[in-house]
Amino acid sequence: DFDELLSETKFSSIEKIKTVGASYMAASGLNPSIKDGEDEYSHLCALVDFALAMKQCLQDVNVHSFNNFQLRVGISCGALVGGVIGARKPVYDIWGNTVNEASRMDSTGTMGRIQVPESTAK
Repeated sequence: DFDELLSETKFSSIEKIKTVGASYMAASGLNPSIKDGEDEYSHLCALVDFALAMKQCLQDVNVHSFNNFQLRVGISCGALVGGVIGARKPVYDIWGNTVNEASRMDSTGTMGRIQVPESTAK
């Protein structure tokens, strides 16, 4: 369902990177030729909107499956490095402090909340 959300036009700046266990990694603003709006941070706003849409999507899943899945999100903004790794089974991945910070926000955050560091909030 989260992948399906990414097909919406308003999320065109967001790329799914990978899933690891129960974690879903996505990034926005990786392609500077895609312009969401006039604001240089519109891709970040799209990512926050995507997190809110994921939260709603999960609530719908819970209602229809009688579960109580919860979402915890970490969002960070800044420089990163992306590239393809692996010779036999190449995959695209991203690295850097921005990725590490978002991961920490997710892993140590409060269930049901979107966590951001102070620099991203500003």
